[in-house]
Amino acid sequence: MAIYKYFAGLPFYRQSSIQKLLGVKISASTVFDQVELVCNDIQPVFQTLIKLAANGVHYYIDDTTHRILDAKPIEKPVRNSDKMRTQTGVYTSGVIATTQDAHSIVLFETNIGHAGEFIDSILDKRAKAYAEPIIMSDGLTSNRPSRCDTIEALCNSHARRLFIDVISHFPIEVEHVLNCYAKIWVNDEHCKTEALTSVKRLGYHQTHFQPIMEEIKSWGEERIDSGDVEENSSLGTAIKYFIKHYEGLSCFCRIEGAQIDNNSIEGMLKIVVRDRRNAMFHKTLLGATIGDVITSTIATASKSGINVFDYFTLLQRESEQVKANPENYLPWNYLENNQ
Repeated sequence: MAIYKYFAGLPFYRQSSIQKLLGVKISASTVFDQVELVCNDIQPVFQTLIKLAANGVHYYIDDTTHRILDAKPIEKPVRNSDKMRTQTGVYTSGVIATTQDAHSIVLFETNIGHAGEFIDSILDKRAKAYAEPIIMSDGLTSNRPSRCDTIEALCNSHARRLFIDVISHFPIEVEHVLNCYAKIWVNDEHCKTEALTSVKRLGYHQTHFQPIMEEIKSWGEERIDSGDVEENSSLGTAIKYFIKHYEGLSCFCRIEGAQIDNNSIEGMLKIVVRDRRNAMFHKTLLGATIGDVITSTIATASKSGINVFDYFTLLQRESEQVKANPENYLPWNYLENNQ
């Protein structure tokens, strides 16, 4: 029931209808009750994942709109300020944290607020002994952390998309930029295929990618300075974005472990989007939180390559042991114990 709802996007009432077809009369509320029991049993693992994520070395962050029917406007402090403001927008924020041991942890939070606030709440638990983490996001200020010093890497897919949006009006100019970007992604696939270490990958990027990024920047500056492209035009806006955010966009050419784009978390957010399109909304914050716990654990377990159904079954059968030693039941530990 939990996997059907929070991975396949099958609403509780629809699950009830299917069960009725199979001769089992079970109400949507009963389905929810059973899902809540699942959430209670996996909660200790979820809390442990948050603690581990706080000390990660790299984070992908992004968010998508959502809806909670009972959500009321709330007064929240303006980030990096002592002022207050009323916020109403509900978002599901997503984070993929890469741990010190190179494990991937996927976390979601649905509430009034953006991804920057979610990563702040995670980094609040970060030990001071760890070095500055790398944060991969788009250029929105609402998605930037404010709790500790970080290395800001920006998504090249987002920058590339700005050029794609104007290709019908500037086909020749945009084709040049797209050809440059194509070389970057093709060469990055080579790094993955060869399983290069982070140090060798950085060296490869500096040799093959840095000149391409510099070429795009120089090309854009020449077009703007010469007046060939009006800076307030749609193409000029795309060029100015690339120039303004060049340091973040080229971070992968300077910082070991920095990534090229934010596609990983955007792909994970599709799980949330699928549920939103089918079920449309949460009724209460509690229901949204239950969904976040289950969806986060499903996504993290899936990234570890394990059988999520068997994993959830084990967490429920051994719930007392899970409460006592949740670290023994992390997805990668389950994988090691069941190979």
